[in-house]
Amino acid sequence: MAMSIPPLKGWSSKLLVVAAMIGTLVVVAIAAVIIVGLTPPKVFFYIEDASLHDGLLKQQKFYNFTLFANNTSRRMEVHYTNLNTEIWIAPSEWYSAEVSMSGFKQPPVSINGYKQPPDNVTKVAGWAEYDQLDSTSTASAQGSGAGNWPNCTVLVIAKVLFKVGLARTRPYHIRVSCFPVNFQDTTRYANCT
Repeated sequence: MAMSIPPLKGWSSKLLVVAAMIGTLVVVAIAAVIIVGLTPPKVFFYIEDASLHDGLLKQQKFYNFTLFANNTSRRMEVHYTNLNTEIWIAPSEWYSAEVSMSGFKQPPVSINGYKQPPDNVTKVAGWAEYDQLDSTSTASAQGSGAGNWPNCTVLVIAKVLFKVGLARTRPYHIRVSCFPVNFQDTTRYANCT
């Protein structure tokens, strides 16, 4: 026996209300699936192998570290359009550090920058040059200043967007600080929060 839907003008008000509620629930369920599906994953950063090396010149030093980016999502790619780091050796003294993006994959032609596949930990090298040109910088870097040397803070600033299939999110700005990073005693691990 086939079931047929009665014409709309024959529907009672109860049936119209029930149909509207079911339609609303279906729309809400579809919207919830889309929102949950496009929720950005958590991206974690941490520092390993921080060290301080002498340069070619007597007053030249290099801060070296390895930055790890952990994409915890099982299906979303992370696209880094910008990744900067800074090394803060005192509350008012910092050095801009460079990072090598060679650990990330770069699509041939992409406005989305460097990509990190799902469920992946990517390792990038970072370094900053420190010139001891004046005595106040040298004093604070050797521990007699107001800073907390040798425990530095590495600030990671990234602009990312997340992509799954053809869908992608809006750009997000991530700013985390890694502390304590000891360049003198070679920090093995520093979590970024």
